[in-house]
Amino acid sequence: MLFAAKLFHLSDKEPVASGGHRKVYACPGEPDLLIKIKPIKEHYANHTWAKRLAWKMFPDAVHRNTLKEIECELKTALKIGPEIAHTPLARALGVVQTDLGPGSVFERITSNTGELATHLSSICRDGQLSDEMLQDLNTMVGRLFQLQVVARDIHEANIVYGHRGEVRGFFLIDGYGERNMVPLRSMSRRLNDRSLNKQMRNIATRTGLIWDKAARAFLMP
Repeated sequence: MLFAAKLFHLSDKEPVASGGHRKVYACPGEPDLLIKIKPIKEHYANHTWAKRLAWKMFPDAVHRNTLKEIECELKTALKIGPEIAHTPLARALGVVQTDLGPGSVFERITSNTGELATHLSSICRDGQLSDEMLQDLNTMVGRLFQLQVVARDIHEANIVYGHRGEVRGFFLIDGYGERNMVPLRSMSRRLNDRSLNKQMRNIATRTGLIWDKAARAFLMP
């Protein structure tokens, strides 16, 4: 069982995936979990001296995006209640300490073969999006609107197709959480719907799908 007050050693391991700002590692001893790490030294080096100074004065700001992501997932879980197995977001399970810095723990969405779930970008690029998968994709999208998930960066590379136990479908694994100082999209359904529509339209443009704004659904070309 995951013991949160334990130091996990990851420096001698290779990440299983990488994003724009974080690296993802398998959680030692927990095959169903992943640990997302923001390499602090690399993060500081890639920004201006002014931003580095601000982070030195307000160290909590370095982890603001991670905290907002966890907060968004928790709020979504509370909204969906007993239907938690069908939440469109990867479940957040807290924060652990590693020898690479603090990391956030998330469930591992898997493919049929037990590998990491496949990105929507790869599925569309390889022409593997079936009618059944398209229906699963639109089910996920519908839940994002229904649960009013606030997201700033939904794209085809952070939506994956796989399994959560017996539940098959598409899941959003990154890019969500209110980042604005004034949480306008959290306070306004109209603004959040507009934001979600724009992000879905951009996904459609890049993948060759068609976004039907009125139906809030993707269509095959």
